[in-house]
Amino acid sequence: MGRAAVFIDGANLFYTQRHLGWQIDFSRLMAFFMTGYASVEANYYVPASEPVSEENAAFTRVLTAHGYRIISKPVKKIVNKETGEVIMKGNLDVELVVDALIGSEHYDTFILFSGDSDFLPLLRALKEKGKEVIVYSTQGLSARELLAEPNVTYFDLSLLRDRIGHLRSGDTPRTDSASALAHGGFPARLPDVGEHFTGTVLKVKPYGVFLSNPYHVKCLLPLSFLGVSHYIRDLTAIVRMSDVFEVTVFHVNKAKEIPEITVKLIDNVMVEELASRIAG
Repeated sequence: MGRAAVFIDGANLFYTQRHLGWQIDFSRLMAFFMTGYASVEANYYVPASEPVSEENAAFTRVLTAHGYRIISKPVKKIVNKETGEVIMKGNLDVELVVDALIGSEHYDTFILFSGDSDFLPLLRALKEKGKEVIVYSTQGLSARELLAEPNVTYFDLSLLRDRIGHLRSGDTPRTDSASALAHGGFPARLPDVGEHFTGTVLKVKPYGVFLSNPYHVKCLLPLSFLGVSHYIRDLTAIVRMSDVFEVTVFHVNKAKEIPEITVKLIDNVMVEELASRIAG
């Protein structure tokens, strides 16, 4: 299982979802990729409008809680002096391309959510670097040049609603963790204190590690719950994106808009591995 980097053209995906008639559940999307790769880095590029609506703020919180890095810049208003027409400009294509090329040493598979042919030079450059290149979009909104490009795997989002779409009224996801993850879904419940599960790394902060989990919630493994007696100066230099943590649920916070759980590491082998990295 290799390392994947997901790059989402937010503006393009907005029109894609409107064309499809259904919305992507970004927590299910993260789980969808986590089942196929050892590590997943997800980047969401979106123009920022002012003032920020409560809906957009809530969407940002959801993305952040599930491990997405959000890259944005203010929308510019350009006035045509001759006609007086106001044009809104907020394209982040350049930022996406630069980030993908600069960070190419950190992933094996490049996954693009966009049907825009402007990204063809990027795809070709990454193929020359030996990267696997995958594009997710849908028929009717995907440039023919993208569909015809050799050695680029194309997936039509219209075929993935059951895997990554918001659950519709009447849908009942399975409640066992293994089955839910295998089908891109989540158990319809919160865990009890003391439950065990295995999570992969979504994000590393100085104070702890955010983990994927089968409960559709924000999950933090705090620095103090790693079980390592050594002083850790820089947690980001110790924990790797390919690490897998067996943990137990220590606390469940249901008061938040997005529920949060705190977990403790119970895998002694991983505790020893982390200690050896610190000593080394």
